[in-house]
Amino acid sequence: MLTFAAMNRAGELKTGYADLLRMAIPISMGTMLQFFVLLTDNFFLARLSEEAINGAGNAGMVYLTLEMIAVGSGAALQIVIARRLGEGRREAALQTFRSGLLLHGLMGLCLMGVGILLNSGPVNSAISDPGIRAVFTDFFAIRLLGFIPFTALLAFNALYTGTAKTWPILAIGICSSAVNIVLDAAWVEGWWGVEAIGATGAAWASLCAESTGFLIALMLTLRIMPEAFQPWSLLSWADLRAWWKLAYPLIGQFLTTVSTWTAFFFFVEKVGSLELKVSHVTRNFFMLAFIVTQGMQQATRTYVSGLLGAGRLQELDQTLRRLVVLTILGILLLCHGYVLYPYTLAAVFFTDAAGQVAMVNTLHLLFIAVCTYAFTGVMLSTIQGCGATKVAFRVELAAVTIYMMVAAAVTLVWPQPIWVIWRVELVYFSSIGLGSWLYLRKGTWRQVSQPS
Repeated sequence: MLTFAAMNRAGELKTGYADLLRMAIPISMGTMLQFFVLLTDNFFLARLSEEAINGAGNAGMVYLTLEMIAVGSGAALQIVIARRLGEGRREAALQTFRSGLLLHGLMGLCLMGVGILLNSGPVNSAISDPGIRAVFTDFFAIRLLGFIPFTALLAFNALYTGTAKTWPILAIGICSSAVNIVLDAAWVEGWWGVEAIGATGAAWASLCAESTGFLIALMLTLRIMPEAFQPWSLLSWADLRAWWKLAYPLIGQFLTTVSTWTAFFFFVEKVGSLELKVSHVTRNFFMLAFIVTQGMQQATRTYVSGLLGAGRLQELDQTLRRLVVLTILGILLLCHGYVLYPYTLAAVFFTDAAGQVAMVNTLHLLFIAVCTYAFTGVMLSTIQGCGATKVAFRVELAAVTIYMMVAAAVTLVWPQPIWVIWRVELVYFSSIGLGSWLYLRKGTWRQVSQPS
């Protein structure tokens, strides 16, 4: 019988601090490895030129925006798998994974086609600087090939998080990150006697890393959970429709979130090249907070869905409090440098005084924003986990509307210093928190159940 790291012998979720960490830490560690990959990419690209880091950075944001369609779908798979296991319907949970894997493969093909169309003009034409535009076009032409392996990998991640068996995510992260870092050094700068190919080398390295991650996920699942593929039975049309009712608001939410963030970087490009570089470096440092929040938010969705499915309503409040405490402690552990030694961090990416001052001031603001995110991220994930994904989408829409208005005002209408521009993140997270609180305080989410 399948056993789960955060479950007891009866198959029930355990909710102690150690149990929450056993589930969240492998996810967070996998995200941390992605952070080091992103940091390595930007380290080598920054050594080439500002055009290299800015063009590749914008291409990465467009890639991430489109990939949010698959991320939203994967989050819905995770919620359904956790709910079915909470209900004691293990085969239905595995059918959900099998169906999701097939759908994600098709989704990856579609996303690649969309990426090819966008790269033919509609997106890169929005970039003013011709040097940045040239890097963007070449980089994204390679990067979009990763839609197929990475989208399929997200279905495996949904299986691991939905079953609270998250250690494979860490193993996959270690292997794929090692591939990316080694190939970055070889292809971007020509280490070990390899012929350097410049900025596009980072794109090829990322593609190889994502393909490696997918292959390892496939092999690991065949090894530790072969029943996930046998028998190859899929969800009925009725169950697929139920999954879609959960999935499309999440897809809309995540797509809206990242597309507006991508638009933010295009807005900043209009202000100046230095401001854009500071923003891409700040995005790297934001990933430190994301290391913590990604693990805790995925754990929140699994625990809320699983506990509701098992009827263990009395444990919800205590579990959520513990998740918030762990999130805050994790952010303080990883992000304290933003206020304690920001000049040391800034000096890694900037040698000039103006760049360092801009980076330091932005890091101070970022610390306040990510501390706010510690609360609001768990709140929004609670709404998602209980199955009220339409409500979560509405909260997101309201928040990004406010975000976009403020972002346009401080970049396009009344251009401000970059550390003032980044205050829009604090506006965004505060709006998410307010909208989530207005829904959660009513208590009706405890009775919300996802479609069956």
